[in-house]
Amino acid sequence: MSKDQFNECDVVQDLLPLYYDNACSPASKKMVEQHLMTCEKCKKTYEALKNTTIDTVMKNESEGILERHAKKERNMAYKAGIVIALLLMVPVVITFIVSMSSGGGLGVFAVLTASMLLVASLSVVPLVSTQRRMIKSILASVTALLLIFFFVDRMNGGGEFILWTIPTIFGLSVVFFPLVIRNITLPPILSDKKALITLAWDTLWLFLTIFEVCNHSGDREGMRAGYIAAFILMAGVWLVFWVARYLPVNGWIKAGTILIISCIWMAFTNDVYAYFAEHKKQLTILSTHFSDWTNHICVNANVCTLILIFGGIAGGGLLVYGMINRKLSLIHI
Repeated sequence: MSKDQFNECDVVQDLLPLYYDNACSPASKKMVEQHLMTCEKCKKTYEALKNTTIDTVMKNESEGILERHAKKERNMAYKAGIVIALLLMVPVVITFIVSMSSGGGLGVFAVLTASMLLVASLSVVPLVSTQRRMIKSILASVTALLLIFFFVDRMNGGGEFILWTIPTIFGLSVVFFPLVIRNITLPPILSDKKALITLAWDTLWLFLTIFEVCNHSGDREGMRAGYIAAFILMAGVWLVFWVARYLPVNGWIKAGTILIISCIWMAFTNDVYAYFAEHKKQLTILSTHFSDWTNHICVNANVCTLILIFGGIAGGGLLVYGMINRKLSLIHI
């Protein structure tokens, strides 16, 4: 290809957008058409121009800019994470040297290392991770916290690690397990049962916590009372969960049913607990006396009765409204 043809290609390619928009002069249009008949390169450029809309160009450019910006931010975050990790290594190395030179053992070094791992879990892990940062940070933090418990327990002679671990896992699970399982891919048979798994997991750790705390202190009667209280509590929670998740009715009927269940549960929980845990037969609402708000027994009974009355009215209203809606929807079908 001659130098003149190279120059002509440059001119034609500059004119191609105008030619495509029919905005160039007749002479320029003729020149471009003659050139396209002989130049395969410019012809391909013109075909690509015809197949590319302004929206496509802007979208591609925007995606490219965003990707470059995201990559730049990831690189900066990764470098920041490495710097923080190196800074966290400084006290670890110093403590190791001091522990070795003093001959006092590596207990303090181990606790400090686990503590720095906890800090790194909350700072370094989110910065250097590219996917599922929250899950990785939570799991790493819990692991580091358990390591702290383990090493502190070893330093103090042992025997307390399980006592510290089980209640801690229970407390953390209530807050963080829903976030973790939400971002985990489960087998198809379990993929739509994440809420059920979460509630089962929390229930398990609640009973394990009661067992470990009472067993560690040798309080068998406290364990029995704790199990009864936990069973009554979780029975209400599981019943509400079943209604909300699996009862095949509309939302109004579910809301009314849940409200009625909750009111009954709140009004009679103490009575059920007293019967099973203390072998007492009582019915709190029998002490209702709306003219007496000074005696704590009457106050408790008055509140329970009001909960039953207003909750029953509201729940019944929701049930009726939901049933009417259900009948109307069936009629329209």
